[in-house]
Amino acid sequence: MKVSNLQYASALYESAKGKSQREIDEIVANFVKILAKNNQIKSSESIAGKFNEIWNKKEGIVEAEVVSREKLNSGTKKEIERYIEKKYKAEKVEIKEKINPEVVGGAVIRVGDEVIDGSVSGQLKKLKSSLRK
Repeated sequence: MKVSNLQYASALYESAKGKSQREIDEIVANFVKILAKNNQIKSSESIAGKFNEIWNKKEGIVEAEVVSREKLNSGTKKEIERYIEKKYKAEKVEIKEKINPEVVGGAVIRVGDEVIDGSVSGQLKKLKSSLRK
């Protein structure tokens, strides 16, 4: 019977849940040996991605990508974190910042498949669209 990447990721999560870092390191080392034995090393990247999704969901972690013209100051970053915590009922928010000089002002926030366009150009597009109606 072939084990799916999701099954591997779920088993890894269940094994690592509540363990110390030393124990997790040992679990991961043994897990890699199992993947090698089952000729599944090529699937390790996909398994790691699925594990990350499971971990974040179970632990209440929301990952967000924030694209802005320049680096966010700490106050703005905290404000975005609070907004995401509230909107997605997250226990913890992990922000990955990206700088894009083409963003005129504001920021574009991506959480999963959802895009929250708070950029100046995005707001102008919304205004233009509402005025046409």
